[in-house]
Amino acid sequence: MNSKALARFLYSCVPGLAAVRFAVKDLTGAYFAKPEYKGVLLLSVGGGLIVDVGANRGQSIAAFKKLAPESHIVAFEPDPTLASKLASRYKRVQAVTIHGCALGQYCGAAKFFVPMYGRWNCDGMSSTDRHEATQWLRDPGRMLLFREAKLKVAEYTIECRTLDSYGLTPQLVKLHAQGAELAILKGSEQTIRQYKPALMCAFPSVAVTELLADWSYRPHVYYNRRFIPGIAKRPVTFTWYLTENHVRQISVSVS
Repeated sequence: MNSKALARFLYSCVPGLAAVRFAVKDLTGAYFAKPEYKGVLLLSVGGGLIVDVGANRGQSIAAFKKLAPESHIVAFEPDPTLASKLASRYKRVQAVTIHGCALGQYCGAAKFFVPMYGRWNCDGMSSTDRHEATQWLRDPGRMLLFREAKLKVAEYTIECRTLDSYGLTPQLVKLHAQGAELAILKGSEQTIRQYKPALMCAFPSVAVTELLADWSYRPHVYYNRRFIPGIAKRPVTFTWYLTENHVRQISVSVS
């Protein structure tokens, strides 16, 4: 039996179980971050700016502050509840700024969808696209005894901005936005072309890779303390996108 599918089934049936599990994960997030985050150690971030797009419960913020403690972080989280919790947690930390809005290709209002399966509030799958917000749960093997009737979706209207509208000067941009990465990048073109930050993108589509190739970025996988050219394969979440300037400055394997 798939243990993760069983665990998700239990989250949907036992009140509070998912909340306890993720609270523990939040407390230990800085120590058990995904291995690909360690790619930041190869960059000369120092006191520079990291932009975290899709901050969720703050896992990436915790990882970045551990790996690049002098960095400043500007984080974006469109889920109103999660954004409020993050803002409260970091209100006394000057090096961390939280924006409770979505990023996209254009500024304006946007629909935001938060799935709930049984008693499990699946905020990690929230998206500005209803299909993206629900398809993960429907995939075979991810939920034991999946039943469509248990799946509900809350809909919100939220603010959407472009990254370009903030006038930031990032050295690193992390994107994890449940399928909205391409639109976010298009709304970040001026910033990315001008400042050439390193990028780490969750589960990139072919369209994302093609767009970034036009901007002189090439995909890499962080593995064994170095970058290897290529697209990350599941279960690895993030592919890094680097320019030739990044490659000259850091360790990249050509094997």
